[in-house]
Amino acid sequence: MRDSDKRYTASKSGAVVQLTLGILLSVTLLLTTLLQMPGALRRVALRSERTQQQIYDAESALIAHLEGLPADFFADSPWNISLPKIREDRAGPWADLSAPLASVVPGEETSSRSVHVFAGITCDSGCSLLKSFSTRRKIYEEFRQQLNREITMVKPPLVLETKSGNRRLFGRLPSKALWVQEGDLTLSLEGDVSSGRFIVDGSVVVQGNAHFDTLRIYARGPLLLRGQTNVSHLEAFSEDRIEISRGVEFSGVAVARREVAFPHGADKVVFRYPSFVMSLESSDTPLIDSLLVPAFIAGRLETFQWSLK
Repeated sequence: MRDSDKRYTASKSGAVVQLTLGILLSVTLLLTTLLQMPGALRRVALRSERTQQQIYDAESALIAHLEGLPADFFADSPWNISLPKIREDRAGPWADLSAPLASVVPGEETSSRSVHVFAGITCDSGCSLLKSFSTRRKIYEEFRQQLNREITMVKPPLVLETKSGNRRLFGRLPSKALWVQEGDLTLSLEGDVSSGRFIVDGSVVVQGNAHFDTLRIYARGPLLLRGQTNVSHLEAFSEDRIEISRGVEFSGVAVARREVAFPHGADKVVFRYPSFVMSLESSDTPLIDSLLVPAFIAGRLETFQWSLK
């Protein structure tokens, strides 16, 4: 490693240490203040403070992990701080890192809640990593398999229905999971849809004026997104091609074998962060500001959502 790289790594780790210790120091000062309160109020405040410290510890562990510090970095002198262990899972195409709210009092039961953070892989200004066919192939295959599982292995109260032949759904639609065999699917919907999961042997057309909280589509034929379709979380895959028309808004992932086309131009589509579009057979990816690569490949993680659950 060059001297300049060593200095960069050292300064970067130093910044993370300062941030983590700053969080822990804030908790200590808060505790000192709470100890000066009257009895009953102090007990309530102390419970609240312990929860807050658990959250700070979990966040500190996640920050240290994201910056590449060893899991036991703060356990040794001079800090002697035991941070919770990180669990690595997947939330659709994104990485889901979590740290539990560990007990801060000996003998106290550990909370069942955890701090979660979703993340994807950062790209350089030209997203050169997608120029590699093997990288695109890995993303294509991993996303294909993951999405197939997400749709076919639904959890109650949703049940996967199976229908044969061409199908058309229109108007308002409750949450639905549907497998269309030997046919095409047309969705002409209005209003809000909580969850839609569709696997189709033929082509799929999504049109109308609907807002989906979550929309997952696996199409073996072409997939067309039209109209005023608005999707908070999209996972779309086609073994053929995907076409996204003017007026469509989404956050999520769209992957196709042949191409992802924008007949009116990519600038006529609203991409919300994080978004990712890619075709296996072409390295031409629109360089959108909201681009974040699904976490199916190695690379530096960039976070986009923190939550406590």
